[in-house]
Amino acid sequence: MTDILRNPEPSDVVKAIEANTIESLLTWTKWAKIELHKDADLVWMTSDIPYFLYNLAFPTKSALVAPESFIETAIASAGLRDTPIGCWVGPFSPQSEFGDHLVARGFIHGATMTAMAVDLSTLNEHAPMPQGFVISEVKSMDDLVTWCQIMTTVSEFPDFAAAAFLEMYRDIGICGDPDWRLYLGAVDGAPVGTSSLFFNAGVAGIHSVATVPEFRGLGIGTALTRSPLLDVRRQGYEIGVLYSSEMAVGLYRDIGFQEYGQGHVYLWQPDEREPALQS
Repeated sequence: MTDILRNPEPSDVVKAIEANTIESLLTWTKWAKIELHKDADLVWMTSDIPYFLYNLAFPTKSALVAPESFIETAIASAGLRDTPIGCWVGPFSPQSEFGDHLVARGFIHGATMTAMAVDLSTLNEHAPMPQGFVISEVKSMDDLVTWCQIMTTVSEFPDFAAAAFLEMYRDIGICGDPDWRLYLGAVDGAPVGTSSLFFNAGVAGIHSVATVPEFRGLGIGTALTRSPLLDVRRQGYEIGVLYSSEMAVGLYRDIGFQEYGQGHVYLWQPDEREPALQS
């Protein structure tokens, strides 16, 4: 775990949100089937799996000033493997201008994500839990299989991408990684939701919050977010961070998260197929 971020300025919080998110994805390159590449314009991960999440590109600051080299490298890399690529454009970039360059070269704007953070001292430790709800940390392979099945199903992964996700998390030993904690929520013993924590940039990042449709609206997602953050507050962490989908911003505001800008996902396909996007 990294040194804990204390008394940050707003700009420090934005940097921490961005760093935590990108580094959480780059941990996937521990898997033998995903390669990590770096140059002056681009950090990117490539694989032979034809799903954008396994082929992600992150422009550097120099790429944001002069995007053409970045775009050429990203497209060439994806084209060689005949795979889609996802480009992450975070809140530090001149997003509209950079996004215009991407769209002009055939990228499609796939999603807008809101950068959010919460002062952990403000969390309500005595908020009620949903009736019959229990949250536990994923330790066993059986629980990891259940966790991945719920998360990828709720997120509408194609079957091949869901199978790859379980294989990846199993092979990199996610349950034994000190930078990660995975949580499984159950109601009356039946698994109904997931979340995870990633420790980087001095903050606790919440990821993979997912609730099966028939149990939504009961506070499951709230509990799967707040309970892990209360655990790390007791360990001295001061800030929790995440990127929220547009539909979940209100949920996180109710917990106490504040907004710090937006990130965007752009997708490029090697042909004219409609891109599959995680919800």
